[in-house]
Amino acid sequence: MISLGYLKRTHNRDLPKFIFVQRDGLFVPFRSEEIASLMGEEIWVKRSDIQEEEDGLLTWQDLVGYTIEDDENGTVGTIETIDESTINTLATLSDGRMVPLHEDFILEIDEEQRVLHVHFPFSL
Repeated sequence: MISLGYLKRTHNRDLPKFIFVQRDGLFVPFRSEEIASLMGEEIWVKRSDIQEEEDGLLTWQDLVGYTIEDDENGTVGTIETIDESTINTLATLSDGRMVPLHEDFILEIDEEQRVLHVHFPFSL
């Protein structure tokens, strides 16, 4: 699932047949025609239901399984999950630690080696 953000107003945009809202930790489907009733809710869609505007465009969820390499501290860990449900995107590493992900921290993404090269402005 990919979050499209919080619904502030409706637009005449092409949406998949179903959109989802989280309720009690579960994704509840709604028909796209019902979108007006979901004002203020965070809207989610299935990744397979949307097309990226650019080929090769990565999302945060694409980084699951990548190793994080900090330019000062070396290997930080491997990303197990990514939580985008709050304003701060967090990666949970295989050892259970959580680290923030932000575009400003990323130096390079090596898709071939599946390595995320970062510079964290703090010590882990």
